Amino acid sequence: MEGRQGGVAVASLPVTSTLRRPRSLLTEHGEKIMRYCGVSAINVIVGQGVLAFCLIVMEFGGVVSQIISVVISAIPAYILSRHWVWKQDGEVSFRNEILPFWGMALLGLALAVMCIAAMERVTDQPLVLMATSLGAFGVVWVAKYVILDKVMWRTEPSATT
Repeated sequence: MEGRQGGVAVASLPVTSTLRRPRSLLTEHGEKIMRYCGVSAINVIVGQGVLAFCLIVMEFGGVVSQIISVVISAIPAYILSRHWVWKQDGEVSFRNEILPFWGMALLGLALAVMCIAAMERVTDQPLVLMATSLGAFGVVWVAKYVILDKVMWRTEPSATT
């Protein structure tokens, strides 16, 4: 469709074709994304809690605290992602599930450690280091969903879509 507005040609697409893709994505992934967000919220609480404990109570440095935090929080994140988000109940595959999941956790860890190490040159404030960690893992968050959904625990769209 094309129209004129103030003497200028204006191209427009029908609203239904423009919105069809986001709607189908929401239909196909909406519930799963909400579960993924729930697992992520739990993972943030566990990870940031361990990080705060290590930084404040144990008085470990930021990098060591971040490593401990990821090692501990990745375990419930894997279990909840596998069983609750992607509803996988079959045999666990070390090669096809655990290694890639830990690989993504280690990628997030590497990014977080680099960011925290850089931030520790400026400050040792626990809240700043925790925010730095959260930001680094946020960068990996969307890519991780796509990899888990399209590669690791590939699921077929439901018959209703």
